[in-house]
This record gives sequence, C-alpha cells and structure tokens, in this order.
Amino acid sequence: MASVLYYFVLVLFTVTYFIPFAVLFFLTVPFDRERALLHRASRLWALTIFRLCPAWKIRVEGREKIDRSRPWVVVTNHQSMLDIPLMYVLPLNFKWVSKKEVQRMPIFGWVLRMHGDIPVERGSRRSAKRMMERTAERLERGTSVIVFPEGTRTRTGEIGRFKDGAFYVAKNAGTGILPVVLDGNWDLIDGWRLRMPHTFRVRVLDPVEPERVAAGEVRALAAQTEAAMKEALRALRQEKETEKRK
Repeated sequence: MASVLYYFVLVLFTVTYFIPFAVLFFLTVPFDRERALLHRASRLWALTIFRLCPAWKIRVEGREKIDRSRPWVVVTNHQSMLDIPLMYVLPLNFKWVSKKEVQRMPIFGWVLRMHGDIPVERGSRRSAKRMMERTAERLERGTSVIVFPEGTRTRTGEIGRFKDGAFYVAKNAGTGILPVVLDGNWDLIDGWRLRMPHTFRVRVLDPVEPERVAAGEVRALAAQTEAAMKEALRALRQEKETEKRK
C-alpha cells in the first residue's frame, strides 16, 4: 500500500511541478545561457523525489573534494533512472549527456531538453561528434557535464567496462575528471514494491586533476577510474552489510 501511495504522489507531484518549470524556462531562457535557474528548479524537483518518502535517506560522502570554481567531467555508475535525480546532491551546475531517446519521453525527457542537456544517438558517429563539441562548449563556459561511462544501465548491479568517450572529452577540454559512485538504486525495487526503509549512497572519489588527465593515455585513464569506482562500490556494500549486523 505504501508503494502505491508513493507512485501516486510522485506522478501527481511531477505533473504539477512541470507547469511552473515550463513557465520558468520561457521566462529565463533568453538571458540565462547556462540555465542556472532551471538547474536549481531541477535540483528541487529531483531531491523531492526522495524526500516524498520519509523512510528513505540519502547519505553523501566526499562533497568537500569538489572544487566548485572549475568545471568537471563527472563520471558515475548507472544503476537505474533514479541515478539522474540522485546526482543533484552535487553542488555543481551541470548538464547530462543522455541517450537521445530518453529526451523523447513525456515530461521527463522534456525537462532534460529544456534543461539544455546533451543528447547522443547510440551508434551514430555524427551524433557522437556533435556531443563532443557541445560538451566542450559547456566546459569552456564553466558548466560541468555528467557522463555514464558504461554507456548503459547495469544488468547485474555491478559496474561494467568503461567506454573512452568521457575521458576523451576531459582530455580535449583540458578539464579534470570527478568520479562519483552511487548505490541503492539497483536494489530499491522488489518486484513492483519499493523498499522502505532504504538508504541511497553517493560517494565522491578523489578527482583526477587536469594535469593528470593531460599527461595520461585515454584508455589507461578509463581503466584506472573504472577500477577505483569498482573498489569504492565494493567498500560501500561491505559497509552496508556491517551496519546491518550491528
């Protein structure tokens, strides 16, 4: 019953919130080039998704590692669609690199488009090239970008092999890489029921500074970041099991 109530309230909240969001878009888009005000509105919507359920908690670690004075290429693991709203815990103005078909979804996809997020069409070199150009433009203007380096959602809950795209972007733009590990979205749903209580975890790892990115080889950077994030995910889950036993 609690899950049904949550689904109902979530849909009602999202549809209702979309109206002032759309109004804000039309009022601010002519002068707010980086959609900073829309980002704040998106952040409010995103984090409210988790606050709608009093039995849910978000635990964030490592926020102090983020240098907010510079843009980052943020890489994170992909467990579910809830990864997107969960990443709004980061104190950065950012744009998502997301699959083009996601931006065609009603309401959610419309918000991504109004937010100025960057679409990419899987398997299209032309689309990939345009994505690289747009991410470079955003980074040059001081806005971070977030990429799922696995390219798709996990089917096992584990982190898959990283593609090189995000690391090419960082190297070409002269920016650093900020690895962020998420956990809690993969095991949230049991059938159609939502787990309550439940904790979502976000861990910001040590950044890969621009100097290291510039000096490193792209595939090696991807492999090293993948290994660090896999180790961090294992640590998060071990800590979770330890807490359960207490």
